[in-house]
Amino acid sequence: MSLATAVEQAISALDLSEADKAAAELATAYATRIDDGADLDKTGPLLFTVLEALLMTPRARAAVLKGGNRDGSTRNPLDELRERRAARQRDAAVVDTAAT
Repeated sequence: MSLATAVEQAISALDLSEADKAAAELATAYATRIDDGADLDKTGPLLFTVLEALLMTPRARAAVLKGGNRDGSTRNPLDELRERRAARQRDAAVVDTAAT
């Protein structure tokens, strides 16, 4: 089975919106170019990027299932800093006997 055929079969199993169909066509075009002998080092990462955008990679799907971002992170760094600051303030009130 060719890469283009595999990509087409995987895409056909998706429920794509109209906005995603262009990306799906681009993925198929990249896969066809690879099948036709295009440089895998150049075209492979392009195909991978489109597949991630379509949530067709394990990492992209896991990020969505975890409620995270597409880069695999699950939280906004600023939110993490705010949470740590709030925790320090809560803990300080418990430890500081002068505050009571």
